[in-house]
Amino acid sequence: METQHQTDEPLSWTVHPLVENWKRSALLGIFLCFLFLCIYWGFRSVQLVCLSALFLIGSLYKYYLPFRYQCEADRLIVTACCYRLERTWTTFRSSYVDANGILLSPFAKPTRLENFRGVYVRFGTQPSESVVNFIRARMESAPRESEE
Repeated sequence: METQHQTDEPLSWTVHPLVENWKRSALLGIFLCFLFLCIYWGFRSVQLVCLSALFLIGSLYKYYLPFRYQCEADRLIVTACCYRLERTWTTFRSSYVDANGILLSPFAKPTRLENFRGVYVRFGTQPSESVVNFIRARMESAPRESEE
């Protein structure tokens, strides 16, 4: 009875790769500075360097911004600075675990569209077993619509 109560409680954590892996972040910073210097030396244009920085850093927003994950009894909520994703557990039909997180897929069988339609939940500093157990328990207990 006690373990059932624990799984009903929401699970929430924040993942911020920039802060969690400082060595990788330092190397990334050095590489980006070198890249922007090369762009400046090649084109002699501060505007082009700023535009390049905007596009490059913007494409790496999942690394720079902290993401908050909330696993509730009926849904998953992922939030960041200007981003919010909310999905019910009935949306997901399969899951795949790797070293850094779990991919929740709306497809029953593996397909190439999973990376575009699915949701990748990073573990961060949260224990991976607790996240995987909570998510799989919610997915198994979620009611499914009848397929036609």
